Amino acid sequence: MAAVSGLFFVALLVTLQMRPSRQVGKRQAALVEGIEGRSPARIQRLLSEAYADRWGFTGEKIVGTIVDAGSQFMALVVTSGDQSIVFGEEGEATVTARLLLSGKPLGPIGNEVTRQINQLKEPFVFVWKKEGVLPSSWRLVSIDNAALPDDLYGYEPGDIRRAMQGE
Repeated sequence: MAAVSGLFFVALLVTLQMRPSRQVGKRQAALVEGIEGRSPARIQRLLSEAYADRWGFTGEKIVGTIVDAGSQFMALVVTSGDQSIVFGEEGEATVTARLLLSGKPLGPIGNEVTRQINQLKEPFVFVWKKEGVLPSSWRLVSIDNAALPDDLYGYEPGDIRRAMQGE
C-alpha cells in the first residue's frame, strides 16, 4: 500500500511539473535570466525559428538587440512584475509582464536604456508557442510593447556596438 501511495505521489508531482502554465513560466524565467546574463546562446535556445515582431526583427536580430543594449551594463537586473499567462485556442501562450531594469550602467547609454524601459506605460507581451510534443518545447515567437514606437527611435540592431567602436 505504501508503494502504491508513493508511486501515486511521484506521478502527481511529475504531472504538476509538466503543466503548460508551469513550462511557460519556466521558459519566461529563463528568458529573463538570459537577458540579465546577456547570453546570446541562452536567449537563442528559447526562440522559435519563426520569431517575428512588428519591428521586422528575426530571432538573430532580437538576440543582437538584447545583447547590444545589455552591453551597456556592468551588472544588469531585470525584474518581471505583474506577470500573467493566458493560453489561446491556437496553442499559444501570452505572457504579459512589466519589466523593470536596474543594475550598474556603464555610461549614458545604459542610463537611457534603463530610463526608457522603466518609464514604459504598457507591459511587454511575450508570445510562446509549443513547437513539439515534449513539455519543454515552448518557444518564443514574438515580443511587443505597445508603448514603444514602430521605428524604435531609429535604432537598428548593433547600433550601440557600432557607436562604441566608433563606426
